[in-house]
Amino acid sequence: MINKVKKKSKIRNIILIILAVALVLAVVVLGVLWNRYLNKNNLIAKYETSQGQELYLLGTLHENHFNKWIHYSMEDILSVVKNVKPDVVFIESREEYFEDYGVMDGPIDMAVVYSYCIDSDIPVEMVDWWVVDNDYQSDTTNRKRDDMIFANIDNKLKVINADTRVLVICGAGHFYEQSERFLDNGLEKQRIENRAAYFGSKDKKFEYPDGVEDIWKKRAYFYAYIYPEIVGQDETLDYNIKSQFTEGNHDSFYNHQLKYCELFSNNELYE
Repeated sequence: MINKVKKKSKIRNIILIILAVALVLAVVVLGVLWNRYLNKNNLIAKYETSQGQELYLLGTLHENHFNKWIHYSMEDILSVVKNVKPDVVFIESREEYFEDYGVMDGPIDMAVVYSYCIDSDIPVEMVDWWVVDNDYQSDTTNRKRDDMIFANIDNKLKVINADTRVLVICGAGHFYEQSERFLDNGLEKQRIENRAAYFGSKDKKFEYPDGVEDIWKKRAYFYAYIYPEIVGQDETLDYNIKSQFTEGNHDSFYNHQLKYCELFSNNELYE
């Protein structure tokens, strides 16, 4: 009987040890992931290009900036723009759809940055790339996409003066992919002494750019009604790929996207 009790106690202790180790590992992994992808101070970098430009790279979190628990707001992003004082800003948006439809088709944070730059007379260049094909997966990136984003950045840098200060703004996933490509292609990483200072704001009250509502409404309309037609007319696409864009309640999607306009009009940072 005593041996059975000791055996059960030993097994219980082993289980508790295993659970404790698993908990510690989970905390460590979550800490590493948070520090890499959610800690804003690790999502800003500075480089000198082979052409002599000063280039800042900023990683963003798209719609997650409206979650106050992330501690990385739209005010933080605009503060970086103000503190870097760029001569030109590159954003995660596709140039061809701006040229053809006049729409800024990037994520919500790009719409706010684009609006601020327009209001502040800062030139904006669009460097994103993705297509809907039979390998398309939503809300993901891949090597080809980041290769093309880098190619767009590189091509635009080649026609910009050497003394230009450039700010590239893209999603956090692209941040690390572009960082690797920058180093692989001769850009020299520069030390940033106080990263947190770039996110600091001197404004007493936060206000969204004046034109952001109109820009976002146009983007929402484009993806609700125009882009489904473009995808639907592509005869090379599988039905399952097309259906991601052509089916569903388009009015509901459009109205859901407009939730951000209420935040804009009330100058609210968080949902």
